[in-house]
Amino acid sequence: MSEDLVSHSARRLGRFGYLSLGSTTLAQLKKSRYVRSNLAADEERRKPDGIVFLPLGGIKAVVEVKQPKELTPAKVAAVVAQYAPIARAVCNLLIITDGRKTLWYNPYTQNPALDEDGNAVSYHFDVSRLNEQTLSPEDEAKVVTLIEKSDYSLNSQNDNFQQLRVIDPSSLAKTVWQKIWVNTGKEPEKCLYNVVEILVFKFLSDIGVLQGNNSFRKIVQLLASDGSGEALNHYGSISRKKIATLFPSGDDGTTVINGTIFVNEQGAPNLAQAGLFGEVIRAFQDFDDQFGSLRYIDRQFKTRLYESFLRQQAGIRSLGQYFTPRNVVQAMVRMSDASRLTSGQSVCDPFCGVGGFLLEAISENDNLLRQFRPENGRIRPRIEIRGYDKGTDEKDDERTIILAKANMLVYLSDLLTEYNSDQYLKEFADHAFNSVFHLIRSNLGSFERVDTDEQYDLILTNPPYVTSGSKSIKNAIDEANLGSYYVQSGRGTEALAMQWIISHLKPGGESFVVVPDGLLNQTSMLAYIKSECDVLCVVALPSRTFYSTPKKTYILGLRKKRDYTVQSHGVFTYLVSEIGESRDTRRVPIDANDLLSMYGAFRFFRVEPKEYSSSDPRFKLIEWAQFDEDTNWLVDRRWSHEEKVALGIVEEIFEVDAETFRSLVGAAKEALGTLLEEIE
Repeated sequence: MSEDLVSHSARRLGRFGYLSLGSTTLAQLKKSRYVRSNLAADEERRKPDGIVFLPLGGIKAVVEVKQPKELTPAKVAAVVAQYAPIARAVCNLLIITDGRKTLWYNPYTQNPALDEDGNAVSYHFDVSRLNEQTLSPEDEAKVVTLIEKSDYSLNSQNDNFQQLRVIDPSSLAKTVWQKIWVNTGKEPEKCLYNVVEILVFKFLSDIGVLQGNNSFRKIVQLLASDGSGEALNHYGSISRKKIATLFPSGDDGTTVINGTIFVNEQGAPNLAQAGLFGEVIRAFQDFDDQFGSLRYIDRQFKTRLYESFLRQQAGIRSLGQYFTPRNVVQAMVRMSDASRLTSGQSVCDPFCGVGGFLLEAISENDNLLRQFRPENGRIRPRIEIRGYDKGTDEKDDERTIILAKANMLVYLSDLLTEYNSDQYLKEFADHAFNSVFHLIRSNLGSFERVDTDEQYDLILTNPPYVTSGSKSIKNAIDEANLGSYYVQSGRGTEALAMQWIISHLKPGGESFVVVPDGLLNQTSMLAYIKSECDVLCVVALPSRTFYSTPKKTYILGLRKKRDYTVQSHGVFTYLVSEIGESRDTRRVPIDANDLLSMYGAFRFFRVEPKEYSSSDPRFKLIEWAQFDEDTNWLVDRRWSHEEKVALGIVEEIFEVDAETFRSLVGAAKEALGTLLEEIE
């Protein structure tokens, strides 16, 4: 091994490293695993002055340091011709500097590298300051960005740097999730905790929030030099604690990290999983080497992060209850017209799970998103956003709120990339995810929040809907002396949820709620809804819209009455057959998506509900006098068999497994028991 590689330690350059060399050949670099590609015989003997590399990855740039007299305009072409073969043997970028100026070259074409505007890149890379580790954070970030761009921009056909690439780490997340699940046998959601935690760790490192001893790069260095045990020990004892400092717990005691595989419940490193931890870190670094950093994350990945894990068969039963398919969420957010919310108004999801409705509303609407941009270094949202989920003091019962908070960090990652100071991060923790998402430590969850002064302009939610076990919840409500807030008769938790929603809407406030067919078949609940609200829409969703149930569901849109006058306009109804993804365990994207035409039509309906008409065969406007007489709101029954045939809708036969059948029988038994009690 060359003396250079023994005596010269690497200098930190963002997530990269820099090695100043001299007598080291490419062949020696290959033996030391800096070079991953095959080398020709003449290439093996070449000696670069320095290299920029990704620890445990490949070389990203060759650096040649020259005297000023060697870089006169007349001599530059010869210097480039001499050193371009060295660079193109191992990377896509040749950097030549004389300490006063820097030349950036494409080693394939031997032309200057050009910026996005077609100008030669001339940003000065001060190697001497890098060796002294006195390079400013701004200079370091700029150099890292240029090197990162070159890795996927420069080739034999292109000299121009492209914009920073937006990364879709879906394949990485799935690979790591499966790796953890297979190796530990833990529940899918526990494996998911840890995937998200390491994803957050890598992202915060890539945007420069975690640096030096706290960074992902430090863990990679320890993994390479001292092994996975020391790497995990450092992560649990130092890096992870720094994340907890940057993002402190809210008043509910939860924050964005709470994995319990690589550390125990007290936060101490779990060295029994050191080998698995090393595999996970290598997987993230290999992904970086191939595709780049996680500074800019693809929006589709953000919106579908958790759904991607539901497509794993093992996760469907245990996780499915928390998730509404993303296409349904997006449609409901767009139906809600959340863009009209202004200062002093509010939006809530009282059964928020991992926060999909609220986060989609934020990302879809600038009036909500811009609230999380700092003004004079502070974040003070003027539109209140609230999400609640229930849990207990058990660690496992905190999982959905923790994932919701981490989900918000991923959703708003572009803001964290842009404003990544410690001050902003604290503001983000206090006034973003800790302010938005709250764990209610009781079995009743939002049902115990009965303060009628807590009212909202918009409620978006998919409440729990079960008949089995709902009686015990009603008993708990009575024991807590809250029965006077839930006086309407109705079956299932969905009936309780509708009472909460309606009582917490401001006059004129709107709600868009996913409800099961059972609610729309309860005459007492329908009468209650009509007495308190105008009915805007009932949208029939196809069977198996949701992961874990064949139950028919609907989107119910309501507006709280300002007075108790009779509704003056008809009801928008729509028949959805496909939701843009297959409704089997694979949940793969498909072209057919009736939600697109549905919410488009509904937005026009909102403008002039008394005048709106459409030739869309999936739409029916039901006049209020007729709708008011209906004993159920199962609107899909209004389409005749012939109309459904014309729409290509085939009657479906549902098969259920033994467990689901027992659950349905149990629910029917409880419903019959409740009915008999009422009769008696």
